Amino acid sequence: MEDSQPITQQIEAVLSQFWDDNAIPVDSSADETLEYMAPLDSMSAVEVLTHLDEIVGKELDAGSVIRKGGYDSKEQFISDVTTKVLAHIGTEVT
Repeated sequence: MEDSQPITQQIEAVLSQFWDDNAIPVDSSADETLEYMAPLDSMSAVEVLTHLDEIVGKELDAGSVIRKGGYDSKEQFISDVTTKVLAHIGTEVT
């Protein structure tokens, strides 16, 4: 994917939009069983890799990039996945 934005910003933008489109809002005052549910589980998070593959120009390994168990916050999702993608392709976080 050709873009004038640095790769880190492109990755973060895709992850942010993916979270907004896919995360399940968890109300802490809701049922106790929901308390242990991640707003974005790892099975759903794997779907973002198709978008990230396009940005980095190669196929990313889900096991190396996506955290087992999912993500508790948007910030955690963006930070964790961005760091792992950049490490996978050999780029420093900027």
